[in-house]
Parts: sequence; structure tokens; C-alpha cells
Amino acid sequence: MTADAGTKIVVPPSKGSQKQSLLFWVEAARKVALGQSLVPFIAGVLLAIKHPVAGEWWTWPLVILTLIGVACAHLGINLFDDYFDYKKGDVERRQNLIEGGMRARSKKCWYIDGGQATLAQTRRVALTFLVVASVIGIVATLLRGPMIPVIVAIALILGLEYSGPPFRFSYHGLGELVVGIMFGPLVLIGAYVVTAGSYAPVALWAAVPTGLLVVNIVYAHAIMDFESDSDASRITLAVLFKSKKLALVFLIVITALAYLCLVAALIVGALPLGTLATFITLPVAIVFCRNMWLYVYKPEVAVTPRWWMGPFENWDRYVAAGMDWFMIRWLSARNLLLFFLVALAVSYLLG
Repeated sequence: MTADAGTKIVVPPSKGSQKQSLLFWVEAARKVALGQSLVPFIAGVLLAIKHPVAGEWWTWPLVILTLIGVACAHLGINLFDDYFDYKKGDVERRQNLIEGGMRARSKKCWYIDGGQATLAQTRRVALTFLVVASVIGIVATLLRGPMIPVIVAIALILGLEYSGPPFRFSYHGLGELVVGIMFGPLVLIGAYVVTAGSYAPVALWAAVPTGLLVVNIVYAHAIMDFESDSDASRITLAVLFKSKKLALVFLIVITALAYLCLVAALIVGALPLGTLATFITLPVAIVFCRNMWLYVYKPEVAVTPRWWMGPFENWDRYVAAGMDWFMIRWLSARNLLLFFLVALAVSYLLG
């Protein structure tokens, strides 16, 4: 079997044809990443909760149904990302680099490599997740109007083209931006419209810093995969800088911009003064940037979680697998998004 670029792909053993459970596929689709989409969705719901439409009894079943749809879309997009990367040979090339001594994340497509599923199964399950998400999108459209299908269509196109042909955004320095758009403005604004029944500028003002912090999650990932992505000819935003040190500067800029967007929203009156409380999360942002600085300049320095840095689920497992150096920073970026949006939504409601 041959990939698009002519790289030979090793077909997993025949045991991959066995039927797997829903929980297996949720795990395979990287459930740990669901926070990137579900946290912005919940934030959008909370920002709209004071709207009169949110008080109607049938709004909340729709919100829950849409939340399931967002999760299905995210899982389906992740599986298609695995499918296209494995088919192209990127996963095999990365594994060869790791075996050659390069430090890089190595757990992607573990279920295909281990023979627990085939490429065909992965594609079929990914498509099933996206069909479920699309059906839920149709229901939301019938109840909330034409803005929902526009959001759903854009999200599906961007998600499929993240690593799929013809655009393969993640191979041309646009992957981080695509993820930021999908799980920032599209998800948060969509959640607001589903809950409130209509759009309001506050959703956009909250969505922009959300998108920036989502970009940071993927971008931190790209910085840590800088060498392996470069050698595998995968041009991420970090690789475009041609230097991890320059890429680190941009990460700090992105983090600062998220907070500056909040300041701008306060200046123009788009958010109440009480949302200044969101700046309570600034120490978490500073520690995240410091840990990324240590990765670039002093990678030998071990970094461990602290209770105030947020949840680090399955930490012992990551340490045992030798992935703690990666996950401490990736989970810190995710937790920063979580804390920022919780603080923003709660302070907005109280304001």
C-alpha cells in the first residue's frame, strides 16, 4: 500500500478487523483534547444564560444535544486527522525519527500501529461521528436559524482539510490558525446562538481571546514537535519561524494578545468591568510561558504539576510512558484556556 507522497505504509495485522466499542474509539480519538472544544462551548452557553430565550424549557435539551454534536465533530475530525496522516506516511516517518534518538511525541495512531483497528475502520468511524454531528446541526438549524448551518459547514470543511487533501492546512503553516478558528469563534459563537437564539457582539469579544488560547494549545504542541515536524516535511506555524527561540517569542505574544483583547473589550464597553477578574488567571499564563521557555532553553530541567496549575489527569501514566515532558506543557495550555473561560464567564454573569 502506498501513501500520497509515495511512502510505503505497513498495513496492520488482521486482528484490526475486530469490532471495537464506542469507548475505544473515543479514547483513540484523543478524548483528552475534548476540552479544546467543550470548554469554549460551555463558556458560550454561560455568556448567553441571561438571555430570555435561555429560560425556555426546550432550550436546554437543545444545548445538551448540541454539546454532544460538538464532541462528535471533534472526535471525528481527530480520527480523520489520524487517517490522513497515517495514509500519507507521516506517522511512520515520525516513529523512525524517534527510534533514531529524536525526542518527540510518539503515541499518535497507536490503535492502528497496534493492529486494534484498520485505516478503513478509522475512516468509517470518523465519518459516523461527523454524520451524527451534522444531523444534530440540522436539528439546531431548524430551531435556531441560518447562522448554525454556516458555522457547521465552515467547521467541517476546516476540520477535514486540516490534514486532508487538497489543502492539508496543517502541512502549510495554517493548522494552528484553523484549530483556533474552529474551537474559538465557531464553537463559542455557535453555543451562544443555540442558547440565546440569536447573535450578540459579546460572543465575538469572548471568542477572539478564546481562539488565541486554543491556538496556543496546538502551537505549544508544534514547538515541542519542531524537529520531528521539520524532518517529516510538515510545515507547522512553529516550523515557519525556522527557530524554536523565535517560535517561543510568538507563543508569548499570542498569550499576551488574549489578555489585551479582554482589555480592548472593557475599553469599548463590550464586557462589564467585573470581567477584569479574568486577570486572576495571569499567573497560570506566566508559568505556562516559563515552562515553554525551559523547554526551549533548558530542556534538561524537569517540570512537575502543582495543584494550582489545574487538572493533570493520568499523570502517572504519562510519566511511565516518558511523555511527561510533553504533557505537562500541553495540559498547562489546555488548563489556561479552562481557567480563563471559567473566570470570564463567571465574572460576566456576576457583573
